[in-house]
Amino acid sequence: MDLSFRTDYNIFFILLLLVISAAVTFFYYKHTKLEATPKKIFTFLRFLSVFFILLLLLSPALSYIKNITAAPVNVFLIDNSLSMTIDNRQDMIKKIIEEKTADAESGNAENRYFFFSEDIIKEIKSGEFDSLDFSGSRIFKTNISSALNSVREKFQNKNLSTVTVISDGIVNEGGNSLTAVKSLNVPFNYILIGDTVQKKDVSVKNIYYNKSAFIESNVPVKAEINSYNYDKDLTVNLFEDNKLIDTKNVLLNSNKVNYDVSFSVSYFEEAIKKYRIELKGSDDEITLKNNYSEFFIKYTDNKFRILVLSGGPGPDFAFLKEELSQIKNFETSFLTQKSQTEFYEPIPADLGAFDSYILIGYPTVVSNISILNDISDKIKKNNSSVIFFNSRNIDFKKLSLIEDRLPFRTVRISDSELETGIKSVVNLNPEVFRNSELISSVNSFPDIFTTASEFSINPNAETYLVMNRNSEPAFIMENSDKNKSSAFLAYGFYKWRLNSRSNKSGELLRYLISNSVISLTGKESGNKFNIETSEPVYSETEDIKFEAVITNFEIKGDEKILLKISGNKYDSSFYLSKIRGKFYSGEINIPVKGDYEFTAELLSNNISQQTLKGRFTVDVNNYEFNSTRSDNTFLSLLSNDTKGYNLSNKESGEIKNLFNEMNSKSINEFKARSNFEFDINPYYLTILIFLLCLEWFLRKRNNLP
Repeated sequence: MDLSFRTDYNIFFILLLLVISAAVTFFYYKHTKLEATPKKIFTFLRFLSVFFILLLLLSPALSYIKNITAAPVNVFLIDNSLSMTIDNRQDMIKKIIEEKTADAESGNAENRYFFFSEDIIKEIKSGEFDSLDFSGSRIFKTNISSALNSVREKFQNKNLSTVTVISDGIVNEGGNSLTAVKSLNVPFNYILIGDTVQKKDVSVKNIYYNKSAFIESNVPVKAEINSYNYDKDLTVNLFEDNKLIDTKNVLLNSNKVNYDVSFSVSYFEEAIKKYRIELKGSDDEITLKNNYSEFFIKYTDNKFRILVLSGGPGPDFAFLKEELSQIKNFETSFLTQKSQTEFYEPIPADLGAFDSYILIGYPTVVSNISILNDISDKIKKNNSSVIFFNSRNIDFKKLSLIEDRLPFRTVRISDSELETGIKSVVNLNPEVFRNSELISSVNSFPDIFTTASEFSINPNAETYLVMNRNSEPAFIMENSDKNKSSAFLAYGFYKWRLNSRSNKSGELLRYLISNSVISLTGKESGNKFNIETSEPVYSETEDIKFEAVITNFEIKGDEKILLKISGNKYDSSFYLSKIRGKFYSGEINIPVKGDYEFTAELLSNNISQQTLKGRFTVDVNNYEFNSTRSDNTFLSLLSNDTKGYNLSNKESGEIKNLFNEMNSKSINEFKARSNFEFDINPYYLTILIFLLCLEWFLRKRNNLP
């Protein structure tokens, strides 16, 4: 062991202290009447005491280096997810731990056992294997990546030798586990639990549906069904709030696995409806827990309230009014300008009660600015959509009052009128306009008009129709958080009805307007905030997770979201926690099965701004049962990439030898420097006190003062 003495001061200070200590001792005992031997002893004790006291002023330390060997640590991760309850897999684990892993601990190696599912759940101590308890609150998904990251953090200062996963290999959650396991820099081993041969089973693999829909509309629901080893007719039932509403039959073939079954649902009023797709089970299935899946659909009012403002009567306005009256989902109000302060129709009491505003030839030079400002304020406050139709009589200076809510900017104004044809673009956005054939029919319509005015199209706007003249945009749309608008920059489209080769002009105009309104004015987009549960169904031991975000509301800093939950003789309320900015979240456990409703209320300055409703179910979360066959594909990939082993079929003796080999490679011997700090070390201080006391004792025995 290497020793070294150090201090913060020069060695000459130590020599000076020696001299001072010797001088003090010499003068102290110079005239003492003692015999030679006792005098030498007293002198030596006083010298040591004085020197050690003075030495403390130099903050001395004694450094020494020693060799340290860190014991290898073998970590075993035991899958505790719900899929382990199939085929008595949990009983197999107890036997495997006792017979195979006990011998992995050899020499000075240490074995550590942990349950995991989405993460490391808890550690299993020695002597607990006979009474393993697989119950837990987080057993509904298997996330190896998260568990490996937790191992890295927990054992970052340990000599980690190996990681061994005991699992059925059904991994259904998490990120890139290969990155996580490589970061450990140790062999990854696995023991596969269960049979890799697929047993008889049918399951609802996935359900594709819209979480929200309009009332009285047909909502498609598609169920993806998996079948293994069956040749029979399968009954698929659809329930609405526990009432059977539809049944389909599927002919299963043992050579085919995937089947799609389609349903259509609807409801006549605003409500949140619970649906359940259920497969008629058989006694010979490996499990019946994956034969169903439940979900919710929120039905909202599909009526769009539209306000059309016209600069005055005209052929374009007449054509537009006629076609709008044929759109069933529109409740349309019209304001046709008569003079600066008058309209032909009565002005609605609340100009803010509309989902969308259509401006056709409006505003003009006689338009009332106060009305335009009022409409502009309503559009901004409610984030309503705007559809603009150009005309020769537009007053672009007044239009600039709402220009920030339009998809273009006016660069140059001109009254020069030109004729132009309209044609469709090649690549239409299918999320807005799927009927490309109808859109392209405009290519054969008669020419209409435009002016020589120049417009700058916003960067986020998309073009759907262009003019023949220089391919300038004719119909554009912008759908962003703060701008939901479309614009038709030509005019005179009444001439389309003069087309002798096609009668689709009215259908096209309706299609452009209705799809623009629906795309820009989602019923949920007008909400001041949104809230959802992370899942539609939770198990009794799971935490129900709520996530909310404030959308169309000016944040002032004192916003709160109050959540109230009720159902099955249960009532609870609490505030969601603010995560950051406009995002909120919260969790609660409800250990009683049943259907529950929740009401979320957005509060600002303790004043209610909006209330939203939702539903969820506490029953059995069967997500883990989507797959029932043990699968080592993923585990084998991790093992091969880290030079680990598949221990599934190996005997205990062979496993012991493999772990001896891996542990020997992980022996980590290193040199560690330790410091003996004199000024704070109790041993040094004890010696100093002992010397002073010893001198005092001997002086008293010799009758010295």
